[in-house]
Amino acid sequence: MDIIDRHFAAENAHDVEGTLSTYTDDIVWDDVTHPEAPFRGKEQVGAVYSSIIDAIPDVRLESVRRFSAEDGKYVVDESILSGHVDGEWSGMSGGGAPVRVRILHVFEVRDGLISYENAWFDASAVQRQIQAWHDSR
Repeated sequence: MDIIDRHFAAENAHDVEGTLSTYTDDIVWDDVTHPEAPFRGKEQVGAVYSSIIDAIPDVRLESVRRFSAEDGKYVVDESILSGHVDGEWSGMSGGGAPVRVRILHVFEVRDGLISYENAWFDASAVQRQIQAWHDSR
């Protein structure tokens, strides 16, 4: 699971190129909450990562638990995503609102690199947190 550790370390460093280096050239990145997903190839995925970092400049993922198939081909990771939404994310303009949400990643690994990533999180929880933050101001 070294590749998954490297992947999250690059994400947490906000290193788009480092994150992309953990993927195969034909990566399929599928965020079920994103209306344009799935994204294919490093160029498309890099653009999405850049937009996430622009929207949440202090985004951080903390792994809670991880499961792997015996052969390491499939990995499921539950994490906590946190940060301040400065831009637009999950369909809402954050205006600096703090968010904290559970996120589930399903990875497929091929030849030591991630060939497929599927992300699941509760977008309505993000929207509720942003709205509550705006309402409290």
